[in-house]
Amino acid sequence: MILNDIIIKFENAGIKNAAYEARLITSHFTGISEAMLLSSKNEEFNISEECEAALSEAVSRRAERYPLQYILGKWEFMGIPLEVNEGCLIPRSDTELLCELAIDKLPENGNFLDLCTGSGCIALAVAHHRPDVKVSALEKYPAPLLVAKKNCESLFGSKDRVRFVEADVCSHISALGYFGSERFDFIAANPPYVTIDEMDELEGELSYEPRHALTDECDGLTVIRAIIHIYRLFLRPRGYLAIEHGRSQGPVVRAIMRNLGYRCETLRDLSGNERVTVMRTPPYSI
Repeated sequence: MILNDIIIKFENAGIKNAAYEARLITSHFTGISEAMLLSSKNEEFNISEECEAALSEAVSRRAERYPLQYILGKWEFMGIPLEVNEGCLIPRSDTELLCELAIDKLPENGNFLDLCTGSGCIALAVAHHRPDVKVSALEKYPAPLLVAKKNCESLFGSKDRVRFVEADVCSHISALGYFGSERFDFIAANPPYVTIDEMDELEGELSYEPRHALTDECDGLTVIRAIIHIYRLFLRPRGYLAIEHGRSQGPVVRAIMRNLGYRCETLRDLSGNERVTVMRTPPYSI
């Protein structure tokens, strides 16, 4: 097997950035650096039979559009390495917009809450870049919560850097039970927002990710509505609530917030799509 063979196989499978992904997978399973691979695309790999078998299986799975991140078992997000598996959504660059906003707007020694935490990528990025901030993370499902706790321990040497809560984000009773009178300076959420109709149009890789983390099986706004109505009550004065959403959902999310009497604005991702809508409690100044 040579690198060019893998690149061609990925190209034929319709994988974007086929050469880049071929180098990542090959380097991961052979231990050969990406720099070395760049200069030896047509050379046979000098590896053990065990390594070659593992690489061959990985290449075949990727050609079937199994996610690269799950094959590698890890992915970098906001400069931190994270474990990822089929139990959690894969962290994406669009979500970095939400993290950067929280890191920038949180006051010194602030209190931060991440809803629908999944792998913990948002909570851990904030905890990493803002060591002064108290961080909590809520997740409904045990499988991704276990991944988040492992990532926290790997990153900080302890699960205690982030307070993890297993609860349904759509339940006001659960929120009161866990947080009571506690209030937060910034609440962030990357909830399931893909509509049921859009699910059939998604790339093949997404079929391997947990469906409940992608869609509400409805209009993509069920969880967003619940978060706005419930968690606005857990904000401190001048506190922020920021929600990632689909590129066409900005107007509806803004309308929900404004109908409750809040000022809000929507930020665009690197592709120019409306991606994060943020509201703030009075006195106003977004």
